[in-house]
Amino acid sequence: SQVIALRDVPRSVRKEPEMTGEPVSVIGETLHFKGELSAGEDLVIEGKVEGTINQGKCCLTVKPKGELVANVNATKIFIEGKVTGDLAATVSVTVRVSGVVDGNIIAPRVAITEGATFNGNIQMRNPKEPASK
Repeated sequence: SQVIALRDVPRSVRKEPEMTGEPVSVIGETLHFKGELSAGEDLVIEGKVEGTINQGKCCLTVKPKGELVANVNATKIFIEGKVTGDLAATVSVTVRVSGVVDGNIIAPRVAITEGATFNGNIQMRNPKEPASK
């Protein structure tokens, strides 16, 4: 992965118009990563990642050709590709029309666009808070 300035990120991989100009890492279509991945900047995945992703206070976007076989912790998660694994976000998870999620979601806000595919359970709470009984 490499860190690039927002002005150098092609519009096709920008996740949201409100990006602040902070650095973003891009895992390209031809990259296949296995292991534990953590980053201090936003992450855009166009390739395949297997393992664990810890984004801390950053956003994760899985583009339409992206594929995750991983459990994810991030602030905001946007899914346009395929995910097999659990997603935990402190702010929100959005599964867009091309998104496919097979796993559980824990986040205070969850949006699943009509046409998206989701198989799993949803808990609408901050993952840092204990689950209610």
